Amino acid sequence: MTPAPGARTLPDLAGLAFPPLASDWGDRLLKVALVLLAAWIVYRGVVVVTRRLERSVVASGTGGLSAREQRGRTLAQIVRNASTVALSLVAGVTILSVFVPNATGPLTAAVGVLGLALSFGAQALVKDLIGGFFMLVEGQYQIGDVIRINESTAGQVERVTMRVVVLRDVQGVLHTIPHGEIHQVSNLTKGWSRAVLEIGVAYGEDVDRVMRVLADLGRELWKDDAWRPRLVEEPVVPGVERFEDSAVVIRFMAKTLPLKQWEVARELRRRIKNRFDEEGIEIPFPHRTLYWGRGQGPSAAVGAPDPGAAGGSA
Repeated sequence: MTPAPGARTLPDLAGLAFPPLASDWGDRLLKVALVLLAAWIVYRGVVVVTRRLERSVVASGTGGLSAREQRGRTLAQIVRNASTVALSLVAGVTILSVFVPNATGPLTAAVGVLGLALSFGAQALVKDLIGGFFMLVEGQYQIGDVIRINESTAGQVERVTMRVVVLRDVQGVLHTIPHGEIHQVSNLTKGWSRAVLEIGVAYGEDVDRVMRVLADLGRELWKDDAWRPRLVEEPVVPGVERFEDSAVVIRFMAKTLPLKQWEVARELRRRIKNRFDEEGIEIPFPHRTLYWGRGQGPSAAVGAPDPGAAGGSA
């Protein structure tokens, strides 16, 4: 484009011929406005599509998120994040080309050099992105799941991006963990969950009777209309788990819907305590036996004269 007579031009920098400053500014600003408008329209379209994706799944009706809902929310969030980044890059390059028409070639070369530098200096970022990709493909966890990462940090998944997963633990603390640092994931709410109780009773109790009482409690909970929707199967009593210093430990298990194991376990503990009180079943506490010396009981040891004191008074 030939500069208008009397118009000032900027010098060439790195082979980029900048256009005259006094010409076509109205057209360029209009193009920038159109680019921004197009980017906004595309972004709003992505938001609408992802929201419909979230609403297209049917709620399970159990007060929690179904597996389809969790996966839909996770995919929608990742698509929105990726679309924001992609649209920002495309809009930025397009706007730059409006003001510097021949910037595409040098910019492509610069991006290539930058990518080469990032491949050496941002290995952790690349590792995080690859880990996030495989997490999404394999469906290891989704928004709403309760997971434990690396056997150290546990919480409910609140947000997932291609780089990090955000957890909130039971104390309300928010943990942000890059995917590249995750070596082991334990999903506590994948498909179904289980409430496991280990009930200690005194050695003097009839364990068969105790197991019958626990089995009756499990049947009562299974038949309770308020608690039946939270359960997958009728609770079971596998049997004696182990012997401890002052208790016989009996295992009691209930298979539940995801995220329902903790409230089911609390209700079972309440019912067990009340029933054991009614049945006279002893829940033991630690006992300690004191040794007072050979041939001596507590009274003899306390009432025995002090030989040193007797000798001093003689």
